[in-house]
Amino acid sequence: MLYTSPLIDVVLILLIFFLLGSNLVLKSGVDVSLPRSSSSLPSAEDAHIITLIPGKASEIYFNDERIDLEQLGDKLDEGVARSKQVILLGDESVSYGTVMNISRFILKRGFELSFATQQETS
Repeated sequence: MLYTSPLIDVVLILLIFFLLGSNLVLKSGVDVSLPRSSSSLPSAEDAHIITLIPGKASEIYFNDERIDLEQLGDKLDEGVARSKQVILLGDESVSYGTVMNISRFILKRGFELSFATQQETS
């Protein structure tokens, strides 16, 4: 008699390992067109992800939840216990002034800030 349950257990454990260990975990659920760069993003386990979407009034997403600038301060204050790292995903068509205003806002609250970019292709 063939016992397949240990094999199924191993396959499920490997599947969970690869799903949780992949770099897709850092991706935001909001689609953005990131600027290109040759630099790489430092590892950030529990970093907060702030996404800026272009439009008449730039939209802000905090960990995939749409918020406004007033709510961003509250969300950062709530999340400080989880992590002091923030990754900013700014669409390349968002104005430079908007990106800098959000960056200044994050840095004034004492967070470490990283800018997400696309890897340049040769």
